[in-house]
Amino acid sequence: MTQNYRSLWLSDVHLGTRASRAAELLNFLAEVKADRIYLVGDIVDLARMKSKPRFCDLHMRVVSELVRLAGSGTEILYIPGNHDCEFRSLVGNDILGVPILMEAVHETASGERLLVTHGDLLDGRIRQGTNLERFGAAAYFLLSETEVLVNKWRKSFGQDYVSISMSIIHRLKGAREYIRRFERFAAELARERGLDGIVCGHIHRPNLRRLDGILYANDGDWVDHQTALGETRDGELQLLTWQNDEVSVGTRYELEPLAA
Repeated sequence: MTQNYRSLWLSDVHLGTRASRAAELLNFLAEVKADRIYLVGDIVDLARMKSKPRFCDLHMRVVSELVRLAGSGTEILYIPGNHDCEFRSLVGNDILGVPILMEAVHETASGERLLVTHGDLLDGRIRQGTNLERFGAAAYFLLSETEVLVNKWRKSFGQDYVSISMSIIHRLKGAREYIRRFERFAAELARERGLDGIVCGHIHRPNLRRLDGILYANDGDWVDHQTALGETRDGELQLLTWQNDEVSVGTRYELEPLAA
């Protein structure tokens, strides 16, 4: 049954790479409709395509569907991320009816004002002069490539998809600390702007909670989690997960406790 939302946030689809779950996203878009859709960065992975391009017909169908939605009355807004940052040079323009923005402020039906940004602008605050970001990017690239090969093998034996990269990364103390710092700095950024909360992506970690009174919402990704953020007609935010060919509604994904 089709579900209708006032607003929807999607990010980190990484079209143009083998890791992108484009088929699942197309199925999700067939079941979930919204008046407004924010594309919150890393929709097309231009950075990865420079070395290993893989923009297949399935990925083009995702682009075509988004363009079709924009032409049929759905308001679609594109906020580029770090993997599609070349599109930032087009801020202020439209691509096939889709406005390109650096960031946005969204007001929910309940009156909360939320900053919408990919999230990579926080990297400088979190990194603090270390090599954390570059190490994390390299580790994630290697793990995601391995994950594609392993799951291709599992699929040939009729087995379900398994996320190797996230299961490993989220067990690393440094990675878990990075996620916590990202969430904290994101909430602080919203507070600095005088807003009620923030919606972002970037770290591939869906979450929805309040940090010292500030709403932190991360819509996740379409590589490991197949998640989006939805706003109901009365302004409630929900984390939406596409799993087993249906949408489930949740709130947050818990991190494992840090070791002493």
